[in-house]
Amino acid sequence: MWQVVLDVTPTTVMLFLGLALALAVALALWTALTPGSTAPRTTARTLLAGWLLLFLVATLAPSQPIGSGDATVWWRPGEGLFDLGAQLEPGELVMLVRRQIATAALFVPASLLLRFAAPRLSAAAAFLLGVGLCLVVETAQLLMRAGRIADVDDVICAAAGTVTGAGLALLGQLAVAAMRRRVLPRRAVRAVP
Repeated sequence: MWQVVLDVTPTTVMLFLGLALALAVALALWTALTPGSTAPRTTARTLLAGWLLLFLVATLAPSQPIGSGDATVWWRPGEGLFDLGAQLEPGELVMLVRRQIATAALFVPASLLLRFAAPRLSAAAAFLLGVGLCLVVETAQLLMRAGRIADVDDVICAAAGTVTGAGLALLGQLAVAAMRRRVLPRRAVRAVP
């Protein structure tokens, strides 16, 4: 995870969000152009399964032998940033903020793909599933006692990432709907002799 954190910059964050929006537009356009087809939904499900596998590997890989660490929980929001912040160098604090951004980014694809994989699922249900997934991961990290800290900040970042992913999915769907409204009237006018 730390290798990814080193690459979190404003440019990479904007690139990541742009790619996520492009994926949302592509899936929404594919769904709109092939009504009744299950191919876009199947593709979204396959991508979601792949992302969840990658997500679980990234979040549950132990940094030390299982059972050898402390069962550490940071319950207060900002505890990892602010309480330690007084003892950390400015560069280390920046790394912790980058880690929180990377944590939020982990949840963007999951909620975005879920909106296309299960289109009848409400946005509230997708949000609860994203936060629930984070709670499961944090609990597993706590129980594994393998050098990871269960942190309420991760849950807050997961919620932010889940909302961002669902919002990008909605934005992609709205963009395709707007394009269709603009293109269809022009085609109808051209078809009339």
